[in-house]
Amino acid sequence: MARPKNADGQRTRQAILDAALDLFADKGFFGTSLRDVAAAVGVRESALYNYFKSKEALFEALILADQHTKIEQLTATADGPMSDARAVLEALAITSLERFADPRHEKLFRILMSDGLRLARSGRINLFERMGDGRERLHAVLRRLIREGWLRDADPQLLAFAFTGPLLIWRQLHAINVDLPLTRNARKFARLHVDQFLLGAATPATRSPRPARSRRSSSSQGARA
Repeated sequence: MARPKNADGQRTRQAILDAALDLFADKGFFGTSLRDVAAAVGVRESALYNYFKSKEALFEALILADQHTKIEQLTATADGPMSDARAVLEALAITSLERFADPRHEKLFRILMSDGLRLARSGRINLFERMGDGRERLHAVLRRLIREGWLRDADPQLLAFAFTGPLLIWRQLHAINVDLPLTRNARKFARLHVDQFLLGAATPATRSPRPARSRRSSSSQGARA
């Protein structure tokens, strides 16, 4: 099979991104130079400018790559069947937590926490804009759940805050290796979080199926004991 004409260029671009991610996570954005990145890849510094016009552009490309993965996941959910709101929300929560626990995302998160906010406040990058597509896709999922009667009529933006807030706290705890039962088991945390979210956000018909099953299961186990 013939190699695509731009295959070498794609590999070099990815190698630059991989090296930048490792160096930014290790030394910080401000402690890393483009010369450092070029040396790690094994190319001349001038060659980097064929792919990224600046160090900030390289950082933004890392953010966009992460956002692209998130958008793909949200799009599949938004466009797919929604026969059970609880299952949809659990899938979103579990997918988010698994992405947060991925070593590549953990490195990016460290960079965002240490240098990303400083870059955003100085106007050198626009984090809000870069993360906009993922935010809009989540709002689309929530609007559909409202429209189909699973969630009560509420502002999708506020619902998104309520849904993502605990997930982001989990990401922070996981990033600093806090050893808690809920950080050890991402799927259990996702299920408990969705249960709690639905207590406030769901319509009455959506609110109680699993708690009812859990009570019956507990009763049966008690009877068998």
